Amino acid sequence: MKILLINAHPDYQNPARTINQLTEHARQTIQQLAPDQDLDQLTLYDPATDIPAISATSLNYPETVQPAQQKLIDQWKAADLILIMMPLHNFNVVTGLKTYIDDIFIARQTFKYTADGSVGLLDGHQRVIYVQSSGSDYQHDLRYVNADFAPHYLRTILNFMGIKDMTLIRAEGLDLAGSDKPAIVAQTKRDLTAALTAALATD
Repeated sequence: MKILLINAHPDYQNPARTINQLTEHARQTIQQLAPDQDLDQLTLYDPATDIPAISATSLNYPETVQPAQQKLIDQWKAADLILIMMPLHNFNVVTGLKTYIDDIFIARQTFKYTADGSVGLLDGHQRVIYVQSSGSDYQHDLRYVNADFAPHYLRTILNFMGIKDMTLIRAEGLDLAGSDKPAIVAQTKRDLTAALTAALATD
């Protein structure tokens, strides 16, 4: 099994950040449960990671796919299990993840247009675990439930590619008054361990 672990936190070097803690927990859990698996790690905000920005030239894709972009597409298509670790920002995905998705969501690469509409080009065997941290509660707080855009956006993109299996894991309410942040993080780690155990058991 090929596993792709994506860290989409802008402050990716800060060990105090919840997403960074969960990314490290995911890495350690994978190594413990399946040490022989092929694990790739992609840190989107690391300057050493080449994530081409959309430009006037690249808007002409798929005719002008850049080599760095093609590398990202091939890595995504080769993965059997993909983990996306992201802090919610302004109700939506961070810009680094949006740029990455713009690089891999390419006609004739991950989807195609037909007379009946778009069709995903991935075969559906891939699974995605999406871990989202947030300061507020987007599942239960009526002020925020209608602003829960990011999971819907990712599910839409994945579905267009042909990926039907996305598990959503939340670390939410981290900044609310009276919240027990360590307990929230600990529960999220347990949820992540359970999801990884199930995913790796089906290999």
